[in-house]
Amino acid sequence: MEYNRENIEQLLEGKLQQALSNFGEKELKIIDVGVFPWHSEISVSFLFSEDSAAEDDIAAWPHFDYSKIFAGDWEQARELAKRMNEKWATNNDPIPFFFDFGSALTSDRISSVIKRFNLAPDFRIQVLNPDDPKSENFCC
Repeated sequence: MEYNRENIEQLLEGKLQQALSNFGEKELKIIDVGVFPWHSEISVSFLFSEDSAAEDDIAAWPHFDYSKIFAGDWEQARELAKRMNEKWATNNDPIPFFFDFGSALTSDRISSVIKRFNLAPDFRIQVLNPDDPKSENFCC
């Protein structure tokens, strides 16, 4: 699978539709997409209003790494993640990847799936730089 925005959208759309059927009417507060080109990893995590974890402690969220790419639950994303790693290895700049995923998450295709969740009034989607504790949100 080639690394491009269309394929990113396709993969995220499928994973979000799966989550929509699994989580039902739970009120969704945050969707976080972790992008780690140096590890060939893409991680989709969810925080619901009923969860007690801190918003900025994503690894402590009950639905952290819902996508489980390394556990084999998101096989179709492994090839894209591998291609992402190959591109990253040529210049070691992760910022373009954060923008690619942020752009995909705010596309009409993905927005139409997200709108089907029970969204909290302060709902947000985010792609952050995991190496920067003061990272901007690349979904804006």
